[in-house]
Amino acid sequence: MNRFKNARLSTKLFFSLVITFLIIFATITFVTFVIVRDLTMNTQKEKAALLIDAVEPSISLSLFLGIKDMGDKLSSITRLDEVIALKISDNNGKNLLDYQQYTTSSPYESIKISKNLMEPSSLKPIGSITLTYSGEEFNKTMNRFYTLYGWIALSVFGILWLMLIWINRLLSPIKMIARKVRNFKPGEKITFDIPYAQREFTQIIHAFRVMQQSVWEYSQEIETINKNLEIKIAEQTHEATRHLYYDNLTTLPNRLKLQEDLSTKQSNTVAILNIDDFKEINDFFGIDAGDWLLSQIAHWLVEMKLSPYRLGGDEFAFRLKQGSTSAEFRHNIEMLLSLLSEKLFMISEETVHVRATVGIAIDSDKPLIHADVALNKARSAKQPYSVYDQSEGIEQQYQANIAMSARIRQALVEHRIVCQYQPIVSCSSGKIEKFETLVRIKNEDDSLIAPNDFLPIAQKTKLYHHITQEVVYQACNLFAARHEQFSVNLSGSDILDSRTVSTIENILRQTGTADRIIFEILESEGIDNFDEVASFISRMKALGAKIAIDDFGTGYSNFENILKLNVDILKIDGSLIKSIDENPRHRIVVEAIVDFAQRIGIDTVAEFVSSEEILQNVTDLGITYAQGFHTGKPQFLNQQLM
Repeated sequence: MNRFKNARLSTKLFFSLVITFLIIFATITFVTFVIVRDLTMNTQKEKAALLIDAVEPSISLSLFLGIKDMGDKLSSITRLDEVIALKISDNNGKNLLDYQQYTTSSPYESIKISKNLMEPSSLKPIGSITLTYSGEEFNKTMNRFYTLYGWIALSVFGILWLMLIWINRLLSPIKMIARKVRNFKPGEKITFDIPYAQREFTQIIHAFRVMQQSVWEYSQEIETINKNLEIKIAEQTHEATRHLYYDNLTTLPNRLKLQEDLSTKQSNTVAILNIDDFKEINDFFGIDAGDWLLSQIAHWLVEMKLSPYRLGGDEFAFRLKQGSTSAEFRHNIEMLLSLLSEKLFMISEETVHVRATVGIAIDSDKPLIHADVALNKARSAKQPYSVYDQSEGIEQQYQANIAMSARIRQALVEHRIVCQYQPIVSCSSGKIEKFETLVRIKNEDDSLIAPNDFLPIAQKTKLYHHITQEVVYQACNLFAARHEQFSVNLSGSDILDSRTVSTIENILRQTGTADRIIFEILESEGIDNFDEVASFISRMKALGAKIAIDDFGTGYSNFENILKLNVDILKIDGSLIKSIDENPRHRIVVEAIVDFAQRIGIDTVAEFVSSEEILQNVTDLGITYAQGFHTGKPQFLNQQLM
């Protein structure tokens, strides 16, 4: 079927005509054959019937009269060559006459006709006559029919063959057109040489000429479009490359360009320069002014012939130039920092001094990472620059921090954040009246990780607030069934996080522990975020909670701020308490704190009470509560009341 679909038009036309002729010819032949056969056969039967009808009256009369010799009466029939056999029998089945020709058997089909013999008077059956008639005439007639239609069939196929030749000749121009179109190439012109004119082919040729003109015009347009596209693509590629490898603000090569240069060139010595306190410049003058300052710094660095890169934000980078040594590179950085400290930049007609910190990585396999590590080290040490030293293990510390962050996250997921509770003893009665909640991480082997090992890392991630919420939840649900007061430590970031504050409020309402919880806030946190902390304190005290200032006495807060915050407890820093019996200055500071607290009517707690002597001293000074290893170590509690 697929081959026929893909065949040439002439083939399709020829086969269509052949099929049509065959269907018509077969139909006519079949109908004619049936008619001729039936007509000839009926004619022969009628002849045989006429012979029987001719002798039937005399045979019936002879049979009725009992005359058995009928040869003379039937001689007119039996002498005929067409009669093969004649048989007469009575009603009892007795053969009265059984005539057979003594010639060889006929090759033709015979026709047999039987008829009942009747009494002349009563028409009662008295016998039967059977005539076997030769079919020679029938067969001859049919043979003449077959011969005629054989010649007709040959004539039809001859006509079809001539038609095929004529169709091929008619369609030869189409073949020629197809061949030339198949080899057509843009820009060329096809000429058609038709051997004879025919309107249909003339129309096709005209259509092709119009098409050629349209294709040529279109190809010209496409060529123009392609040229314009090539120009635009080149421009866009250049622009994309500029955006990819160069900073939009300063037009300096960016971090990606630096990484590519480091991968293709030999030098792996890099310095990263960070502008100190640039956020303050942005906050004071505005972001636009900050961008203008960065542009000036970039221009100045280019003038210094350092071939700078801008890494983003307020960071720039430099590579060791080919032919220079590491010592020269380090000297150039020192000179750069010295000149930068003396350089004046202009912002809105104001002169600005800029300071910077630099981290250097020399011959490093990870120059950008190591230079950034050195930069962080220099900023932490408040040095103008620092050179990465693998032996210091700073990178290993970063990896340890990352690992600890993962352990914290896993502990939160697996509910291995647990709480221990350190007793807070009344100095007057010696009884435990309060507990401080202390968080731990329980390892898979049931060992505990102290808070100092993971809380500083958690504070630099988004995990810290989840830890705080978990601690408040565990403590409140535990002390909901106990009568003691209990304290929970909060950081400034907890207080500033609205979700954490809302969660704390919900837990307090659900457990009914708001009147027994104490929130401990670091003294420095209260000063750095005074308004936010004051608002939080008012919100918690409205629920019935109490507020304590932790590590009081070592920060920079003053008594006026304590009064404004309306706190309930001052926890005196352990560094003052642990040496109170040896250091007179510490004793004086503690006495002043206790006197102030007593005057405004708030309680005090002495931390780090590690001996009986220290406990006696803090009791003598009038401190309300004592907390330390001497009075009670951190422990796990259950909901059973003590």
